[in-house]
Amino acid sequence: MPEKFFETQKINNNEDKTADDKRAQAAIEDMAEDFLADQEKAIADYAENSGLHFRRGRGWYVNYEGKKDYEGWSIKMQTGEATYDPDFFSAKGYSNAESMWATCHEVEHFRDWRRDPESYAKLFGRMKTRRRIHLLYNCLDDIMVNRNVDKRFPAHRETKKYLYKAKLFPGTDYRNKAKHLQFAYAALREKMLPEELLALDPEVSQEIANLKNIDGQGTDLIDMVSNPDVKPQDRFSLIEEYIEPIYEKFFQQDVAERRAQEEKESGKGEGEQGEDGKKPQAGGGKPGKFRPAEDYFADDYKDFEDKSPEAIPAKDIKDELDKFIKQKKENEKSPEEIAQEQFQKEHGVTYEDMQSYRQNYEKIKNYIEPLREVFARIISTRKEIKRRLRERTDQGVIIDPSMISQAFIDAESGITDSRTQLKVKKIEYDEHKPNDFEFSLICDLSSSMDENSLGGKSYEQRLCAILIMEALDEFEEKLKAERESQSLDLHVLTEVRGFGDNDEELKPLSDTIEYKARVQMNKRLGNCNGGSTKDYKSLAKVGENLSDEIKLKIEKNDLKKVVLLITDGGSDDVNVAKAEKNSLSGAGVIAKAIQIGKVSPDDKSKFAKVWQKPEKDGYACKDVSQLVATVEKLLEELLEEL
Repeated sequence: MPEKFFETQKINNNEDKTADDKRAQAAIEDMAEDFLADQEKAIADYAENSGLHFRRGRGWYVNYEGKKDYEGWSIKMQTGEATYDPDFFSAKGYSNAESMWATCHEVEHFRDWRRDPESYAKLFGRMKTRRRIHLLYNCLDDIMVNRNVDKRFPAHRETKKYLYKAKLFPGTDYRNKAKHLQFAYAALREKMLPEELLALDPEVSQEIANLKNIDGQGTDLIDMVSNPDVKPQDRFSLIEEYIEPIYEKFFQQDVAERRAQEEKESGKGEGEQGEDGKKPQAGGGKPGKFRPAEDYFADDYKDFEDKSPEAIPAKDIKDELDKFIKQKKENEKSPEEIAQEQFQKEHGVTYEDMQSYRQNYEKIKNYIEPLREVFARIISTRKEIKRRLRERTDQGVIIDPSMISQAFIDAESGITDSRTQLKVKKIEYDEHKPNDFEFSLICDLSSSMDENSLGGKSYEQRLCAILIMEALDEFEEKLKAERESQSLDLHVLTEVRGFGDNDEELKPLSDTIEYKARVQMNKRLGNCNGGSTKDYKSLAKVGENLSDEIKLKIEKNDLKKVVLLITDGGSDDVNVAKAEKNSLSGAGVIAKAIQIGKVSPDDKSKFAKVWQKPEKDGYACKDVSQLVATVEKLLEELLEEL
């Protein structure tokens, strides 16, 4: 068991303590608590200058539920509100002045945490799994904190010196300690008590000297990493780059020495070192078991933690920092970020995903322009205008024959606004053409389509889907305006399906396309991962949705139904696919397909059997980059027939 390094000045709480000892200890604690209670305003003022609102904790009290509760040290990072425990340091044997100084010391820690919560949150995350990192940064941060206390509370500099000399780091000979501990302790103690020389391992002493002259021109790196004016992020960066490697070197040397000593005492030879400095446990341990390297120094770490206690557990600090960071991000959001969040909340998709869709839309929008001309022609040619004399008025082009007598009477009576004349009225109506147009796009989701670069199969297929959906959605919006004015009654509905191992509905059959459907379709078509080409499943699903009523509408030319399938291969079951295609055609559905890319003779034959025999309903598009243009032309032809 390593020799205890810290000697406590508090009266020990052991069983042989006398009644007088207990009374003396209680008196010390009561006096310190009373002192800090009296100094509450001074502490609050000191903290307020650091941007904190400190008040005395209530200690043990009965909460609103009638239960006993405790309020000691705490901090709310978001507001800077904090409480302190006046009994915390007195219970460890601190005098009034020492308790006051130590409380101000903690205030400075609180202040620095709030300066850079992100860097501290990262640091506390590292400390959670590595106690030696906690010890090193505690020592270096204490130098920084104490420099601030000295500057803002100079009257207690002697109190600080006494604490470090008599209680925290008594003695000047550290050579019996592990090197990494010598290194960390020396860095702190020499800055607190520069007038006292320390006895250290020569290698440790040399490394400390090197840090104090890091550039050969007298620049003290320890001063730099403990400068209160330097941002925590920059301090920690310097520590990681220059100080941690030295500290870790000494730690590994210490582990090797402890293990060698342990193996020597157990009579074993050299063992193999495990990951992270772990080695098979020596002396009676079960084979294969490892002892964590830091366990060799557990007592040393505990001694340090006991004498440099955390006012708030590290885990609680980390939780508060995380909450503070989250709140900071909320408060620092730009109007654009707020708008993006509102968009996501309203539409159920992220702004980034919607931007991805819009970028793809930009690539096809020029192909919509010629389709707009088609939309305009369809709307104009479906309306026949007839001129008829039918509306009675007081200023028409001719007197209504049935109202001649009334017109004479009105004229004789001096009535000038007699409504006995007829004027021409335009009457617009549709010819007998389909009132509904449905377009079902079926996309190939098999893995052979997965080419997401310009000119790639899935890349161009996705653009085709966006072209068809957006063009027909725009057409439907124009038709809605016409329907509102009762000029015509035509509806356009679209759907997108996909096939690979199974059929997938990517956009349901409807006359609208929501933001969510746009994004989901865009993302899915960019991830073609199917292991099969079961196109017949999607064809069958479209067929299942053809009710007797829909079939009758197709037969009476009230509905024009189009199915377009895109694929790069041949069906996994040609006969079933052919049967499903024939079933659709037999119901009056216009079923077309496009085979894209350079395909094998076998796939070419399969495609031809389903789509080109006997009807020529299948097209080849060997140059995939021309797929969007091909689909645009096909869509023009299909719409012209409306």
